Amino acid sequence: MTFENLVLHSNCAVKIQFKGEQIKAVSKIEEVSNYVKKTLQAKWVKWVHHATKPAESSEEKSANVIKGIISKHCAICLNLNGCCFVKDKCPTKPLHPNCHCDTINIYPITATIESPIAKFTKYVFVSSAVDDKKQLFELWGYGIMDSEYLQQEFIKQATLAYSVGDYELGLLNEYGQRINITITLKRKNKNEYVTFRSGWMVYPNGKIVLITPYGRR
Repeated sequence: MTFENLVLHSNCAVKIQFKGEQIKAVSKIEEVSNYVKKTLQAKWVKWVHHATKPAESSEEKSANVIKGIISKHCAICLNLNGCCFVKDKCPTKPLHPNCHCDTINIYPITATIESPIAKFTKYVFVSSAVDDKKQLFELWGYGIMDSEYLQQEFIKQATLAYSVGDYELGLLNEYGQRINITITLKRKNKNEYVTFRSGWMVYPNGKIVLITPYGRR
């Protein structure tokens, strides 16, 4: 984690220069101090499955699933290889008898966050008879024209949360480990905030990719 610039003023907004992008933070110095403290205190580990290549894409994760079916390799272990977690929020090992996976201590990560715009334009804002997220986001004042704003807001909040280990472990299956990150949005039509969980897939070397923009509150 590298902070290029940290400006603290008691009576004005605080900004953090993080990976070349200024992120508006809360105005209270105490909250910024807590964020910095959590960043420095987070103890990170990397999952290691020896003698195999980390899966850097969803296609490579799918290939590992097939490999797990036709060989003796465990697809879960293969798709955890290279993934980074805070020490107290890491999948429990061993995952199975004769599991050869290990974790190694690493320095704090530089988070890489991917939030595909299609998760909003072709998912959130598409009506569904089963789970109408479109109706919910529109209730909060957001429409499909806000997709780019939501994409960037999710990236910003997920970057901060994942960097300090502010996440919860979600589903672990043959495709790897998902994590849940809390997102807070200000309603556009009311002076209120809504909070809900978003789902992300963990990839090697500090990368996470948005899977589900909206989960349960």
